[in-house]
Amino acid sequence: MKNLLFLLLISICPFAVVGQSVVRVPIGQNIDEKKEVKLSEVAREMTFVPLETKEGCMMDADISKVEVFENVIFVSDFTFIYRFDMDGKFINRIGKIGNGPGEYVKGIQTFLIDKQKRRLMFFDSISKRIMQYDFEGNFITGKNVSFLPGMCEWVSDDSFAVYNMGFSYEREPWRDLYVMTDDAKALQKNKFKKQADKRYGLMIYPPIFFRYNGMVRYKNPHENIIYNISRDDKPNPVYYLDYGKYERYSDVDDAIIKVKNGVGTNLRNPKSTEKIGLIGMSETDDFLFMDYGHREGRRFAAYNKKDKSFYQIFDNDFELYGFKDDLHNGLPLLPKHNIANNVFIMSYHAWKVKEYLQGKSNLSPRLKKIVDAIDESDNPILIFVELK
Repeated sequence: MKNLLFLLLISICPFAVVGQSVVRVPIGQNIDEKKEVKLSEVAREMTFVPLETKEGCMMDADISKVEVFENVIFVSDFTFIYRFDMDGKFINRIGKIGNGPGEYVKGIQTFLIDKQKRRLMFFDSISKRIMQYDFEGNFITGKNVSFLPGMCEWVSDDSFAVYNMGFSYEREPWRDLYVMTDDAKALQKNKFKKQADKRYGLMIYPPIFFRYNGMVRYKNPHENIIYNISRDDKPNPVYYLDYGKYERYSDVDDAIIKVKNGVGTNLRNPKSTEKIGLIGMSETDDFLFMDYGHREGRRFAAYNKKDKSFYQIFDNDFELYGFKDDLHNGLPLLPKHNIANNVFIMSYHAWKVKEYLQGKSNLSPRLKKIVDAIDESDNPILIFVELK
């Protein structure tokens, strides 16, 4: 029956083409499968980088993106971009909230590093501008776009893909994805393949971009399909995420919006708890990793590309999701900030590290020194994990 449903799906969906292989990932059928996987099975070593805490770099929100370029760590916290050296020493902050020249109205969802021109790009969603700064924090230029820009990723040295947060399934032209040059010229305007008989609920889960072997993968929050995207070709399907019996919850609204006396409220819809909502993804030669929400919790799971199995990765000692750290006996780890150059990056708030690890007797000397030195109010700790 499962195979019949899958064949029916690919027969009615417009992405199915002759000779094209789309890999089925059995999420819904194995949603409750759990495994404890030791970090040493997938990784060689790890490096801890406590980010310096001082005036000018106090982070009061979660980290939205981490990237390393020329031995400098770039970190965004939804408000600014910070630069640190590889020891975690603060270098400078980039960006300024406001309405003046070179300022932006809303916080930063993500950013791109233009390695050729040595500058940073991110989007001001309110003013619909591509903002560019140099590494020292000087504003260079702002280019207007005709849509509401959101998450993005480079697809070539001179072009990037960006999600249209103003995308609506209720009206034409249903353009969800743009491929653009850094001077805001649109190379592609992808038309979302809307199914006429599908409702498409109100979605709060994000679009997802991730890299694998020089390719860029993309998932629209309204679809179960993972695409390859490029500068010149239209998106090509690679994976189909089979939600099984949970597929019927995909059209349920994530939020209930009410307006009273001109004031709007946005509340979580309790009917959406059974929905599978992807938050982040990453990929290696052996695995497709998924960070997702389900049943009022955030989970981490893997699809084994070799034996076609799907299971959650869970550390029973901490009752937390992630690989069990048997190298330093610390908190479980997962590729929260994607995988690049065979390294994934995880971040933990200092207070969480203190809460779970303070007084733990079997920590490695390196980790114990960090736990003893940090304060609960300090900036987050980055952990770089080198994969085998």
